[in-house]
Amino acid sequence: MASPSSDLDRERRKCTFIVAELTDIINGGREKTERRRYLESIILNDPIFGNKDSHFLSREEKYSKGVMKSKRLSEVLKEHNIENPQDYKIMLNVIGESLPIGLHNSMFRPTIRDQGTDEQRKKWLPLANDYKIIGTYAQTELGHGTFIRGLETTSTYDPKREEFVLNTPTLTATKWWPGCLGKTSTHAVVMAQLYIKNQCYGLHSFIVQLRSLK
Repeated sequence: MASPSSDLDRERRKCTFIVAELTDIINGGREKTERRRYLESIILNDPIFGNKDSHFLSREEKYSKGVMKSKRLSEVLKEHNIENPQDYKIMLNVIGESLPIGLHNSMFRPTIRDQGTDEQRKKWLPLANDYKIIGTYAQTELGHGTFIRGLETTSTYDPKREEFVLNTPTLTATKWWPGCLGKTSTHAVVMAQLYIKNQCYGLHSFIVQLRSLK
């Protein structure tokens, strides 16, 4: 590891406060500082998460490496029993790049956990938690982003088939930029306007399978 410049070292010695105390204040206490350093060490000491020569990789090579890191991260989370979202964010910050399972952990699983029924959670969460399915979150459309009331994708209930039919009735309803959708995700939580008997019941979330699991 390269040594800091003499100028930086000189300025650091002029510090008028105790660095460790400020670090604890920023982290929310000594215990949280130790927790953060523990989580950082897990990533830093695992060679799979190394970023050496990453700037020289092709797009396909970067994706393959991202998949490898994603697989290893899922193993690490289980090995160390890490479930706290803040812990997960700390580890992602150390990894320093977006991963193909980013939205799976930050949006897909939490949406099912927090908004799903008991029956839905029982069915989908074990699959998602074990990475037997990989999910993304499809909200943003070509014509709408955070203005979710304006989303145009529809989900119409068909009573004869007892199923929901999703549709993008306009060009601007096209789901746009859902991360991890292009290659990785097998499923998505799709945000759409619910229609039953020609009446709109507002925005609801629907789990949609995107590609084969084989």
